[in-house]
Amino acid sequence: MIMKFKYSIILIFVGFSVVFHFISFDGFNIDKGFLSVSTFLFAIFSGFFIARQGSRYSSIREKVASFDGDMQSIYRAFGHFGKEAQSKAAKIVKNHYQPILESKEWDYSFTHKTSTIISLSQLLEDEVGSQNLPSLKNAALGRIGIGLHDAQINRKHLVALHQERIPRSQWVLTIILAAILLLTLSTIASQGMAIASIIKGAFATAVIAVIMLLRQLDKLKLFEGMIGESSAKDILDIMEGKK
Repeated sequence: MIMKFKYSIILIFVGFSVVFHFISFDGFNIDKGFLSVSTFLFAIFSGFFIARQGSRYSSIREKVASFDGDMQSIYRAFGHFGKEAQSKAAKIVKNHYQPILESKEWDYSFTHKTSTIISLSQLLEDEVGSQNLPSLKNAALGRIGIGLHDAQINRKHLVALHQERIPRSQWVLTIILAAILLLTLSTIASQGMAIASIIKGAFATAVIAVIMLLRQLDKLKLFEGMIGESSAKDILDIMEGKK
């Protein structure tokens, strides 16, 4: 994803620089005051949206890691009830993570029906029932109960954060400001002037890069790999005995 982003920026920069060098847009005669106003507004709005989506990304990453930690703790705690119980818990957890890793969609469990927490709760009920447990198993029971409780809370937080994407109206506003900025920038004389064309190309590329960056942050696909991918693989490796 990062390499694709870099190559796209380079191509956009070269394209803008070539266009500004060979084509004149002076005939539009747009007041250059629009350049200052649109630059200011674009910077304010895009900066706010990027900061908000960056904060959202960090919160989601934190909650995903916390949820994964709950699943790992629950799996290990089931080991106190025997290998068969732990094997059943492992199957439930694997069924939760495998579709996520295969589809490369961190939000798969929100966009598709899942029953991970319910299945683990039912497994605990089947294994324990109304038994009087020794102290060690009773402690494990408490750990599983707390893990399931925390996992449910983390899931609710993730559902809420999943919905906090940039509204369409704000996208429209940002794109309109970017279009005004690019149009006004184009009217500055640069035809046949290499340095001026390169500077204008860099400025225009920066505007497009901000839009692309905002889009990637909104979709949570800015960095290499899927959010929480390494954490999910770590859990599966633990259950398969690789770690």
